[in-house]
Amino acid sequence: MSYTVSVVITTYNRPNELDEALEGVFAQIVKPLEVMVINDASSLPYDEVINKYSHYENFSYHYLEQSAGANKARNTGVDKARGDIIAFLDDDDIWMPDYLLEHIAAYEEGADAVVSGYQNLGKESEVFVQTTTQVEADILKTGNQYCGMSGFSIKQELALKERFDESLPNGQDWDMYVRLIQQGYKIANIPKAIFMYRFMNMDGIGAKVANMTPDEAVVRLRSADKHRVFLGEDNYRKRVAAQLLVYLPLKKQKVKWVFMSMRLAGFKWTVSHIAQVTAKKLRSRQA
Repeated sequence: MSYTVSVVITTYNRPNELDEALEGVFAQIVKPLEVMVINDASSLPYDEVINKYSHYENFSYHYLEQSAGANKARNTGVDKARGDIIAFLDDDDIWMPDYLLEHIAAYEEGADAVVSGYQNLGKESEVFVQTTTQVEADILKTGNQYCGMSGFSIKQELALKERFDESLPNGQDWDMYVRLIQQGYKIANIPKAIFMYRFMNMDGIGAKVANMTPDEAVVRLRSADKHRVFLGEDNYRKRVAAQLLVYLPLKKQKVKWVFMSMRLAGFKWTVSHIAQVTAKKLRSRQA
């Protein structure tokens, strides 16, 4: 079967990064059926970047009048998509030229959805790849050890059925993978880096989390709470500690963050997480 691909790019106040993302899409070896940009009510102007690509017949731009988050924007793209496969891309990441080629090959081998490895944009020596050829439940129970939305694609009819959970402010990728796995769908994993992920964008999730208060961050535990039974109690508490203590060196009121983790995850998992992160930093310095 020859698969067609709809590309859905969600964007919010990042026109320059979107330009780079679009360059990667239009440089694909396998050309997509259509490329849709869904703008989640950005306040910054996009005219220059949109005009640059408007001459492509398969390009469309959709501006949402009211910001409702990335999941709402993705679901908007799902509703508009005409391809057999929908490939998602965040506006600050970049696909390598063989990205769609590799994904389509996985569908030809029977996949219902696909994830893929990636490199650290700007520090390409850092590669993040899972060696398994399929997404496995035991790995998902330790968190999202695969990739975010820029490495994910799914069959169009399945995306219409499952959709993204618009109540989740984060963890939407992991939530989707868990739901698909629990229903017996095959999620293929491409065990090599075929896109570049931009870590700690100053207006991205990392920066936002670093500036939150502990009380504000509790909402970020919704995905873990939703799948607490799937995780099991130990993995649930590990995930809570990891989500509360992520980017701890960048946060203000560090002691409050640690006490919040102790209250919600427990002393054991809080100390364990801090010890693991510290050990990892020491190893990287010695390398």
